[in-house]
Amino acid sequence: MNVQLVNSLVEVVLNLSPEEQKLFREKLRDKHLTLLIRKPQTSSERLLLWQEWIDTAPKSYANLSDEALRRENICDDEV
Repeated sequence: MNVQLVNSLVEVVLNLSPEEQKLFREKLRDKHLTLLIRKPQTSSERLLLWQEWIDTAPKSYANLSDEALRRENICDDEV
């Protein structure tokens, strides 16, 4: 393990502006997600990928009313 290299990289990242640090984190996250997608995945790796996607997914503020969520308004019980 190259501890000196890692320490140097940390120092470089800490010296970036907040905008540059944000871009760096995004690029690193995107690269990480790409690597996870390309290799065979265990269930825990798939869970991590899913959780990371949830964290980055757009937040929707479109809420359904309680009435819209009632079972009888969602599915038809007639067979």
